Amino acid sequence: MFLSSDLLFAAVYPVSQDSYVDARHPYAKYGGQKRIKVTAWAPHTGFGQFDLSGMTNQQTVSKAMLRLHVSELRSAGRVGIYLVRDSWIETNINARNQPRIDTQSIAALTLKSGDVGNTVEVDVTAAVQAWQAGRANYGLALRAEPGANVKFDSREKPAGRPMELVVTTQTSDTRPNVVIVLLDDLDTHSLNRMVNKGLMPELKSRIIDKGTNFGNAFVTTSWCCPSRATLLTGMYSHNHNVLTNSRPLGGVHRFDDSSTLATWLQDSGYRTGLVGKYFNNYGNNNDPSTPVDDVGYIPPGWNDWHGLMDQNTEGLRAFQMYNYTINENGTLVKYGNTASDYQTDVFARRASQFVDDAEGINDQQPFFLLVAPTAPHLEMPGPVMSGCSDSVWNETIRPAPRHIGSLPDSIQLTRPPNFNEADMSDKPAWFRQVPALNGKDIGCLKRQYRDRLNSLRAVDDLVGTLDDALVRNGELDNTVFIFTSDNGFFYGQHRLTDKVLGYEESIRVPLYISAPGFPKQATWRTAINNDLAPTVADFAGITPGLTVDGRSLLPLMRNTSERNWRKRFLVEYLGTVQSSLRPPKVPFSAVRTTNLSQSTPVNQFYMEWHDDLGSKEFYDLSSDRYQISSQHNNSAWASVRNTLAGWLSQLRSCGGGSCQGLENN
Repeated sequence: MFLSSDLLFAAVYPVSQDSYVDARHPYAKYGGQKRIKVTAWAPHTGFGQFDLSGMTNQQTVSKAMLRLHVSELRSAGRVGIYLVRDSWIETNINARNQPRIDTQSIAALTLKSGDVGNTVEVDVTAAVQAWQAGRANYGLALRAEPGANVKFDSREKPAGRPMELVVTTQTSDTRPNVVIVLLDDLDTHSLNRMVNKGLMPELKSRIIDKGTNFGNAFVTTSWCCPSRATLLTGMYSHNHNVLTNSRPLGGVHRFDDSSTLATWLQDSGYRTGLVGKYFNNYGNNNDPSTPVDDVGYIPPGWNDWHGLMDQNTEGLRAFQMYNYTINENGTLVKYGNTASDYQTDVFARRASQFVDDAEGINDQQPFFLLVAPTAPHLEMPGPVMSGCSDSVWNETIRPAPRHIGSLPDSIQLTRPPNFNEADMSDKPAWFRQVPALNGKDIGCLKRQYRDRLNSLRAVDDLVGTLDDALVRNGELDNTVFIFTSDNGFFYGQHRLTDKVLGYEESIRVPLYISAPGFPKQATWRTAINNDLAPTVADFAGITPGLTVDGRSLLPLMRNTSERNWRKRFLVEYLGTVQSSLRPPKVPFSAVRTTNLSQSTPVNQFYMEWHDDLGSKEFYDLSSDRYQISSQHNNSAWASVRNTLAGWLSQLRSCGGGSCQGLENN
């Protein structure tokens, strides 16, 4: 096939498989690298064809090279490579049998004598990608520039394939990305106040107004490490065995990280990342013989790791908004006390960078990102408020510098009926010893409350920054965004601070899921944190690597009034007794029924304390939503209590796939 400025060009042209009729030169099968042979036909013009119809929707072109074998060079010069319209063959032939083409130059070859006998290549990736995406319909054309005279021919005999298009593809994974923003100690009521006051505009506009609001969302163990282990495994704490925040029954050392949501997703082809808090005591370095204790340890399943260090021994605590340390993919990076070091803002930048990096590395690969700020958890150690009579009330958290002093005066500590509960006679004997708050303590709690809520405004900015990264990379419409917390929090209810105990303020958490194809909606069916891992697995189209206790929430998102749903669930704390703390951490098991139930009590809570007294509590939440008056000794409720005790005895040992049935029956 000769090309000169007088005898025009050969062309490579996309056609359907049906119209590829030259059986002498069939195209190669599709594989990791696909060779589509191009046939020369028609005198002088040497038009050629190739077929991309065998490529699946999951395959995308990553590289396309046009190869030309230079067999003879009568005069050196340039050969241009052009895009041409799809109709030029039929309508634009001139008197010399040469098309008058509407062209766009995309590359040029400068040929010299040393090229004779060799194959030259031209990158035509953009053109082939456009064909596959349906964004354009055109051919490729070669044209000798003035003075050039070259012959392209095949290395093989018989001749006839002077051009070859080599297309390299990669499998395109159309599964959605998943982003979880997991807060620390955020109760539902506090978030609702901030949203309703217009102080969380990014969260509201980008997630809440586009997603599903799970109005009855709970955690099954209300403490940091047990709850995080549940998120990553889909199990109750009595099955994953992370029972507290520190050794021997809890913390990072107790967690079996060999099979988690992260490993399942990574094994299925996701790129995974963590930014923020992992577990308490992560990177503690107490026992060098234990791999998880190594300060540089990165758990399996994570491609991009920015884990917050929590070293008691060296004073590197996770719960500080300044002067903390992050393990950034194996390198320990210390942050200082400038405004740019504010912890939540650093996490926002790291999360945004993860999205950018994931797209740069392979924009066809879905990703999973867990972002875990410590806000609004109180700083430990941190600034201490003066004037408090009890040290449990003097801790606080610093808002971002830009938000200091800007929280509206209308945001003040609320005092529901169970605040600083006056009559504790319905509670166990050891619980009655918890002192009431005095005026000084309430004053400190007021300041603490406002600081905690003000710290959420930087979290709101984080949501906006992360959402912007998704928009910037064209991933927003293919991303599932989950916003929730590891547990709730007490603000003086039942004279308590902190969490752990099974009362409503401690176990209720916000849960919003924004996902492609789902409208803004709300459901009052019960969701628990056991459900998060199987829900993400369902979005990703994979089977969890463990026998989970929870269930996917997708059926509930498809039908918010789903009848075949959970009627009850287990709440438990199985750690050690720490009765001197506030709240006193005494193990318990409880069952909470939900408003779906028809055959058993509705919205009730029955708890058995694992103390020496065999203490119990029972509340009908329909009439006593603040859990002020336990009915555990009221004979009128005996039958109901017996029914709930029966369910509790089964739920507290459920596992191996039995929990869902016990929750539903």
